[in-house]
Formats: sequence, C-alpha cells, structure tokens
Amino acid sequence: MTSRFAQISVLGSLLITFNIPSPHLEGTLLPRGFFLGVGLIYLAALAVDRLAASWRLPGAAAVLLLGLLIPTAWLNQSQLLDSVHEESLHRVSLALLMFYAGLRTDFRRIRGMAMAGLRLGCAGVVITVAITAFALFLLAPWLFNPLPPAAALLAVCCLGATDSGAIEDLQVAVDHPIRGRLTHLLQFEAAVSSLVTLLGFGMLAGLLQANIHSDHQALHGLLAMRLVDQLAAVGLHLLAGVIAGLIVGGVAPRLIDALVRSEAMLLLVTVALAFVAYGFGQILGGGGLLAVFVAGVLLSNGRYRIGRFEQQALCRVMHPLNTAAEITVLLLLGLLVKPVALLSVLAIGLALAVVVPVARLLMVIVLLPAKRFPWHDRLVVAGFGLRGAVPLALAVSMTEELPHLSGVAAPLAEPLGEQLLALLFIIILTDLLLQPLLIRHTKLFNSKNVKT
Repeated sequence: MTSRFAQISVLGSLLITFNIPSPHLEGTLLPRGFFLGVGLIYLAALAVDRLAASWRLPGAAAVLLLGLLIPTAWLNQSQLLDSVHEESLHRVSLALLMFYAGLRTDFRRIRGMAMAGLRLGCAGVVITVAITAFALFLLAPWLFNPLPPAAALLAVCCLGATDSGAIEDLQVAVDHPIRGRLTHLLQFEAAVSSLVTLLGFGMLAGLLQANIHSDHQALHGLLAMRLVDQLAAVGLHLLAGVIAGLIVGGVAPRLIDALVRSEAMLLLVTVALAFVAYGFGQILGGGGLLAVFVAGVLLSNGRYRIGRFEQQALCRVMHPLNTAAEITVLLLLGLLVKPVALLSVLAIGLALAVVVPVARLLMVIVLLPAKRFPWHDRLVVAGFGLRGAVPLALAVSMTEELPHLSGVAAPLAEPLGEQLLALLFIIILTDLLLQPLLIRHTKLFNSKNVKT
C-alpha cells in the first residue's frame, strides 16, 4: 500500500514538472476547449442561417448541412459531444420547443379554427404517416434487406409532426403574406401534431418491443396485453402532464404579477416555470413534455395585472431560447448522421421526400372543407406543413429505441439506425428545400387570381 502511494506521488510530481495539460478544463469536469468549440459552432450556425435568409431559403436547411460538415471524429476526440451531452441537449431542447408551442396557442386568435386544427393535427398525422409508411414498404426492398416492419413504422412516425418555428422561418424566407386566420391555424396544427406524434411515438415504441419468451401462438394475446398496457401508460402520461401543467400554469400568472418587474426578469421566471412544469410532470408519471405544453397554453391565455406581460411579451422573450433549441436539434442530427449512410439511402430518401408533401396535400384536401377553405388556402396550409426540429428530435430517440424493437437483431441495430437516421435527414432536408418552391408557386397563383 505504501509503495503504491509512493508511485502515485512520483507520477504526480512528474506531471507537475513537465506541465502535462489536463484533459479537463481547470476547475471543471468539462473538456478543454469546450466553451470555445461550442461558441464557434453556434456562431457558424447563425452565420449560415443569415446566408440562407439572403438566398431566400429556410435557415433550418443550412444549419442541418452545417452539422453534417462538422467532423464528428473531431468532436469525439475533443469530448465536446458524448452520449450524456446528446441526451441532455435532446431533452432540454424538446421541452423548450413544446413550451414555445404552448405559448403560441392563443385561444382568442383561433376561434372558429379549433376544429380544423384538431382535424389536421390528429387525423392529418395518421393519414400522412400511413401514406408515407406504405410508400416506404414499397420502396424498402430496393435498399433494405430486409427492413423490419417495427423499425420502419417507428421511423416514419417521426415525420408526423409539423414545426411552428420552421413555419415562421419559412414565412420570413419567402416573404409570403398569409392571412391571419391561416397563420393561427398553422400554429395550432403544429402544436397539436407535435403532441399527437410524441404520444404516438411513445406508444408505438412500447407496442413494437421485442419479447424474447413469446411463441407464435401467444403472439396475438401478447399484443393485446401490450396494447392495454401501452394505452394505460399513455393515459398515465396524459393525466400526469395535464395535472402538472394545470397546476403550474394556474399559479404562473400570479407568480409573474408578483415577481416580474422587467422583461429580463420575465424571461427568467418563464424559463423557471417551464422547468418546474417539466419536472413536476416527470415526477407524477412521465408527462413532462405534455406538462410544459399545457403550462405554456395557460401562460399564453392567462390574465395579468400588467398588460405588457401578456402573450406577445411571453413569446417575444422566449423566442431566442426556442431558436437556440431548434438550432441545437438541427446541429445534433447533422452531427450524428454519417455521410456513408447518406449515400446508401439517397435514392429512397429523395423518393420519400416527394411522397411526404403529396401525402400532406391529400390529407389537407380531405380534412379541410372546400366551402370554408378555398383551393388557394388549402395549398397554403399544405405548403406550410414543414418538418423541422421536433421530427429531428424524435429521429434521435428512434435510434435509441431500435435495439429493443421486435425483428431488429442486436448486431444490426446500429447500422440500421445509421441508415434510418440518414433517411430521415434526407427527407427533412429535401422538403426544407422544396417547400419554398411550392410556396412561391402558391404566391404566383394567388397573384394571377387577384389580377383576373
């Protein structure tokens, strides 16, 4: 014991003598160069976002490409990104995105549009996912040999959500004038579709899990039992999220009136309330994401003694954090995707990138009545069904669920995850680039109608 202590002392003396740098930042557990690397990456993301705006393209596409261009090996070597960092960034970003979606849900502005938004956000998600899944199963034999049905369904489920931040980004990029009621409809649909997709993703992940001890005869009974269990789990999530969100959102206006004296303090209190709602929902039964959304809705529609701290101020102070969360998710997926996997799924990804907007157009035609929504309005709603940060965050979760799915062998889980992640990357990136073309065509169509 004494000799071992002496050896350690000598080694420590040598390290001090030769001044070998520690792999961690002095006084912390963070890697050296952590703040420098993170700062440069975010500055680069803002620069490409600005460049994309000048080219009248969505900034999300540019940030995705930036993440792809950053060498992953360099990040791993410098320890800037590991599994713990990925999971933390993923969860915090998704919670902030859902909170902002709640803040954007102003019931006073969507009067008369709520049922249309619910149809698009619920039935529309099912229709879009079903059509895309059918197309994937038709195309899969050309690439995957074979593609496990459970993995295909979970991957396609990620494409169900639309994204409010991406919609705003696209409006700025193409400078498209949208009537107020359509803007509120799109924002409400984005919030509902995100919630439905999150719940559906969790339910599918539970239903499609492998069961090692099952045989063919017991399969149907096992699926029935698992369906009941998953419905119960979803019910618990809903109950926990709604209760936590109602409690936090109910006391939030009084706390804001009592504590806030400036917009700077409003930001701090609002973020704190979002964290409390998420944590409370997780403690009650895992409904953290639903809790932050419900709390955001109540904050948005609450009554305050100080008029300037109503919905517009809440969205204004939270918008920078929502933008940071979007950029983080976009960068994260770009960093995780491997270029080799992109080449292997490029053809099928481009084909599905055409299927997704066509599926959305079909579901908009089916779900929005022609009497209330003329053809031009339905084209606009279909064109702004942009997939952005929320589907990308679910894509990261999909890779974590793959090893537990039925039909996915353990040795194949990692390469299959890389291919499916690359497939979702191509679909979302291509649609981000195609959407402006569709919107500009809609704008021209509207101009011709006005002239005639």
